[in-house]
Amino acid sequence: MELCRISFLSFLLFGAFQFVCAQQTTDPNEVAALKKIIIHWNLSGKLNLTSTTDPCSQNASWAPDNANPRVACDCTGNTCHITHLKIYALDIFGEIPQELFQLKELMDLNLGQNVLSGPLPAEIGQLSKMQYLSLGINNLTGPVPPELGNLNKLISLSFSSNNFNGTLPTQLGMLTSLQQLYIDSSGVSGPIPQELANLKALQTLWASDNGFTGMLPEFFGTLTELIDLRLQGTSLEGPIPRSFGALTKLVNLRIGDLSKVDSTLDFLENQTSLSIL
Repeated sequence: MELCRISFLSFLLFGAFQFVCAQQTTDPNEVAALKKIIIHWNLSGKLNLTSTTDPCSQNASWAPDNANPRVACDCTGNTCHITHLKIYALDIFGEIPQELFQLKELMDLNLGQNVLSGPLPAEIGQLSKMQYLSLGINNLTGPVPPELGNLNKLISLSFSSNNFNGTLPTQLGMLTSLQQLYIDSSGVSGPIPQELANLKALQTLWASDNGFTGMLPEFFGTLTELIDLRLQGTSLEGPIPRSFGALTKLVNLRIGDLSKVDSTLDFLENQTSLSIL
């Protein structure tokens, strides 16, 4: 009987040991980077990472889908990695810290509606697993980095309502998985790159209120998955190309302020899905 008790106790201890060993922890380099990001943006009151708190803990206040700020992870391997970071409309300010680019497994980054300033660092192109990137409604300046073209898994990209300058980089045409592109009021100017013709999966393009010049591109008519296209308040020249007639999935079309040549509405003949013009 005594032997059975000892064996049962040993079994419980062994099971507890296995449970402790099975509890995964986050990559220590990512933990260190996240802690520096929290300090840089003064978020310790909302993301209180103590020495004993693992950022990938499923019970943490920042883990649920609706949390803000939010940190979520992938723990399918031996080590957890940070894959989602949301710091939305929390009035964080200053430049984007270099430590952000140490979170190599990020798939979803939302820094929208804050007071971020300075350039968007070229190192953003190192986050090659990114699928959703939202930087809209900030005060980011400088050129849009061509390194964004490295993020070829992107499904949604937003840098609307910023103070960028210069032209759109041609490398954006490498984002062939992109379905949503929000660049309205971003500060960019010049011709719309022909390379954007490669974005065949694009469904939403908001590009109003920018200093675009040149002809309204004919290649837009080849982006036949477009549902929502907005091109108002630019310096583009007409006419609206007849190729737009191929955009039969359009539900929302907003084009305004075209100069020089008048346009006809003949391209609307097959637009049976259109509800906003």
